[in-house]
Amino acid sequence: MKTFKYKDLDIKYLVEGEGKPLLVLNGIMMTINSWEPIAESFRASNTLIRLDMIDQGQSSKVNYDYTISDQADMIASFIKHLGYPQVSVMGISYGGYVGINLASRYPNLVDRLVLFNTAADVTERDAELFKTFLVTAKGDDPYAFYLATIPQFYGPTWYTTRNDWMLQRESILIEFFKSKDYRETVYRLAKSCLSHDCKDILKNITAHTLIVSGEEDYLLPYPRQQYLHQNIKNSQLLKMAKTGHVSPYENPWAYTSIVYGFINNPVVEFKI
Repeated sequence: MKTFKYKDLDIKYLVEGEGKPLLVLNGIMMTINSWEPIAESFRASNTLIRLDMIDQGQSSKVNYDYTISDQADMIASFIKHLGYPQVSVMGISYGGYVGINLASRYPNLVDRLVLFNTAADVTERDAELFKTFLVTAKGDDPYAFYLATIPQFYGPTWYTTRNDWMLQRESILIEFFKSKDYRETVYRLAKSCLSHDCKDILKNITAHTLIVSGEEDYLLPYPRQQYLHQNIKNSQLLKMAKTGHVSPYENPWAYTSIVYGFINNPVVEFKI
């Protein structure tokens, strides 16, 4: 793992494989390691670039507030640091917020854009959901924090078919969530979402864009992705059946196939 120095921060990143560069942007509680179960599908034929954003994983933790735009500014500097004129960007949820912001404000840096389970802004309903993160992160009950965050990420099909996995995951995460320092990072990450609003600058996105929704994503449901499709030119919209908010885990075969095909397809417009 390498370090990118950004202002006074250490941003940890990992570059693997060869070929067209693909930068993946983590969801709010993800890290570089979260992608490992599906990483081989991308690094086998592409240059896979993973990083922990501010307050994530092994990157620097801060003691001040920041915004989604601040994360996008860091990503833009990071891409330039790597020396790529353009990269393809895949962002999920929080990473999708950052990807939208990046592609809107630095359109020349993004070749193709893939957005999973994300939205152009944070509505009043979204803000209330994020506030459950804030309140429980500041509390001293790791189980309450678990209940406020993890269950809403997974769809009902996953719970029906993988309930034993969820129970095992619950015990591991509750132990991990005992860390006050970790809960503080989630607090700041969640707080950074509250001002997210790119509705007025979506028109600036020039990258060919694929927008993917989970049929069972009740955190950021399908109409939020429809709005993106209606307002991003050169975009396509897909829905993944029986899939919630955590599509790389819930439906990894479809997830990797969709991304790989879109990123590497030499044709962007079909005339039929």
